[in-house]
Amino acid sequence: MRGTSEDHHEVRHGGQPPIEAQVVSADARLPKAEQRCLQLIGLALRGRRAVLGSDVVLEKVRDGTAAIVFLAADAGANAEKKYRDKCAFYKIPLVRTFTRSELGRVCGRSNIVVVAVTDPGFAATILTCIGEFRGGEAFDETSGV
Repeated sequence: MRGTSEDHHEVRHGGQPPIEAQVVSADARLPKAEQRCLQLIGLALRGRRAVLGSDVVLEKVRDGTAAIVFLAADAGANAEKKYRDKCAFYKIPLVRTFTRSELGRVCGRSNIVVVAVTDPGFAATILTCIGEFRGGEAFDETSGV
């Protein structure tokens, strides 16, 4: 019956469900837990609960509003040292799991080096998700200092 909204979408979109109903994978090659984590970062960005870019992330780390910081695994040594030291000083978890392109893809850009999630609820969910696929290694808890 053409009167229902589902039929309207099928006719308009050539038999496919509406775009907002389709789940877009962060990266099909990644395990499911890592995809979920990237999707949560993207959701936090769209909900304005996360920031990206070096200056803004450092500002959020300094003022204590960053709940977790993601640094690209392929970031340079200077960036790694800067964020590792800042996050350690302010006791903010620093995660180096995803590459620039993976972070960029979920943020809608080409390459992103650093992202900070500012919402504690999103951060807790993401930390739980990261713990599922990396355990303590994601937070350098298994290696000596």
